[in-house]
Amino acid sequence: MIKRISSSSKDTMSLGRKFSKLLTKGDVVILEGPLGAGKTVFAKGILKGFGFKEKEVISPTFTIIREYKKRGLRIYHIDLYRIEKKEELLTLGYEDYFYYPEGISIIEWGERVEDILPKYIRVRINFKGPGKRSIVVTKKGI
Repeated sequence: MIKRISSSSKDTMSLGRKFSKLLTKGDVVILEGPLGAGKTVFAKGILKGFGFKEKEVISPTFTIIREYKKRGLRIYHIDLYRIEKKEELLTLGYEDYFYYPEGISIIEWGERVEDILPKYIRVRINFKGPGKRSIVVTKKGI
């Protein structure tokens, strides 16, 4: 388990960038936390750690899935905020994203699908006072 405190969006992005160094192909990361906690900022930090520019990274809230490719690596940034039932995932072909051994999946609101994932890394972001966030990383099945 890894625990950190972020005191700004810049800190949260920096922690995401550092966290990216721990990831390898086949990893699935679920990002949990209340609305506005910083899940997308953390995801942007992860992608920045893989060499994507911040302006290239757009929240997938409306598209649900965004795919990024660089140097043979595919990263899937998925936002399940608008998914109400797991059955809706079937239309997305979720298996291609959750179980793709050559890519990394980053899933915002991932707690909605954790019971169908054999393994994942959980990043829980919570409010800890004005401008502060706690970020806790744990693993399941890895």
